[in-house]
Amino acid sequence: IIYGTYGIHPHETENNKVTKNLIIENIKKHPKIIGIGETGLDFYYNHSDKNSQITLFREHIKAALKLDIPLIVHTRNAEEKTYEILKNDIKNTKAKILIHCFTGSYEFAKRLLDINCYISFSGIITFNNSKELANTASKIPLEKILIETDSPFLAPHPFSGKSNEPSYIEYTAMKLAELKKTNLKNINSITSNNFNKLFSI
Repeated sequence: IIYGTYGIHPHETENNKVTKNLIIENIKKHPKIIGIGETGLDFYYNHSDKNSQITLFREHIKAALKLDIPLIVHTRNAEEKTYEILKNDIKNTKAKILIHCFTGSYEFAKRLLDINCYISFSGIITFNNSKELANTASKIPLEKILIETDSPFLAPHPFSGKSNEPSYIEYTAMKLAELKKTNLKNINSITSNNFNKLFSI
């Protein structure tokens, strides 16, 4: 079974007039849409104006809260603003938040956990130059971790630099098992259960 999500990436927010109501309207047309995103902030590339990114991020949050489905968040070079918006906009709600392809600091991760976010790691944790990120992954509670491919990008070692594909997720899972001092079967079971719980599958 293949499911999907619906959203506007922060790179594409310039002159984009998507609203909470339009997001909701389009999601209701497709029963296999189970989340909103990816959305969020990217102040590294700044392909779109920061203010337009913030505005659309907040529209996506409103839609996710209204529909009671997970929000998939992209954040790059925007830790403070991402946290500020999430903390403010989901206050006193039962928001379901997944931080996609996490590459931030451990301090940022702790703050996200404090507002009940899930954190997803990609093949980046297998890279030799990503020891700090791998160390962060080792400290995140297993019940809050998901893993992803981000295909066709970020293929894990030993496929670094090649086009990524879903089957390579095993290498990310094996690295996470090593970091958490457990076995692959346990990681597969826990991350699958986390996904099913978050997305109500």
